[in-house]
Amino acid sequence: MAFRIPQAYRKLVFTLLLIILAVAANAAMRKEFSELVNMYNKGKIDEVQDALGTLKPNSDEERACVGYYHAMLKIKKAEALTAHEQVVAKYPKSNFAQMSLLEIGKFHILERDIDDAKASLKKISSTELMERFYWLGFCAWWQDDFTVAINNAENYLRMDVNGEYAEAAHYLIAECYLNQKKAYSAITTLNKLLNMKLPDVDEQYLLYRLGYAHEQSDKLADALGFYQRGYEMNKYSQVAYLIEDRLFELRNRSKSIDISFLYPYSLLQIPVETETPSEIGTKPVSPALPILSPATPAHQAPNAPVKLSAKPSSGYWIQAGRFSQEANANKLVINIRLLSLPAAYYEDVSGGKKTWVVLSGAYEEKAKAEAARTQLVSNEINCFVTQY
Repeated sequence: MAFRIPQAYRKLVFTLLLIILAVAANAAMRKEFSELVNMYNKGKIDEVQDALGTLKPNSDEERACVGYYHAMLKIKKAEALTAHEQVVAKYPKSNFAQMSLLEIGKFHILERDIDDAKASLKKISSTELMERFYWLGFCAWWQDDFTVAINNAENYLRMDVNGEYAEAAHYLIAECYLNQKKAYSAITTLNKLLNMKLPDVDEQYLLYRLGYAHEQSDKLADALGFYQRGYEMNKYSQVAYLIEDRLFELRNRSKSIDISFLYPYSLLQIPVETETPSEIGTKPVSPALPILSPATPAHQAPNAPVKLSAKPSSGYWIQAGRFSQEANANKLVINIRLLSLPAAYYEDVSGGKKTWVVLSGAYEEKAKAEAARTQLVSNEINCFVTQY
């Protein structure tokens, strides 16, 4: 008598075979999608664009992958936001939907729509996206909920202590403590960051924040020490100008504060040639040396005003700094003009606070502005291109 396989068992085996075949097919495709992810992470945008036109997704995860990277390549913010929202709506269980929620949260933060940002970030459940805790902390800080901000930032550090936002998370925690008038806690937090020796930490900015935290705790001598260390790392950076502002504030608080290192003048050394008695009266008198003026900046009239009457209304410009003291803005303008680049500053009043913004420009094309920005960055002047 032949052995007969029960009908239910045959259905089960058939179903398992289908699952195995589907997994095998998906595995073959998934390698191609993994390559897409790797290309994007390596910045090979053109190759990603080409691949998106040829890939044939056959599962929701792969469709979500294609949708996510289409969204990431969108240039206009509104189009990118819509594309990410479509990924979330169509493939809610996908890992890429989780990643799109993170991007949506960032978009809302950029637009200062903090409540919408929080709503999007709180929907993320993926254990791989620890970054969300940093951004939730940022949102809480923005809304002056400092305790929640500290908790979220500390959660991020516990789960990803050396992560991309480790440095920023420490600054966020320290800033919250300063807002709570807990300067000693801020100092402790910043010292932790200093001792971590992360490879890409902006040490000059860290010293600046340590100086400020000590200043807020009335440890003026310690504040001066950190400010001086930071200033002497790079005297021409944006952070150095911020440090100068704080040093003058320190000097206003205590006249005993010595900030002479800002202007380390030394005696003028003039070499004198010794003449023998027989040579006296035989040499022609050397003419007076001409007075040299700084090189005239390219594309700028020699007598162009250093200060603009108002904020520009058109063109491409490079913003190189914002200062609370006009003298620092004037100093940076001079340094930029000595690089043969046009520069000026304007006065800005916002929220009752007056600041002075340094610009280089105007440039007719964005490419020319980017070239000038590269020159400024190579001379250790941090800046960015903006359009009015």
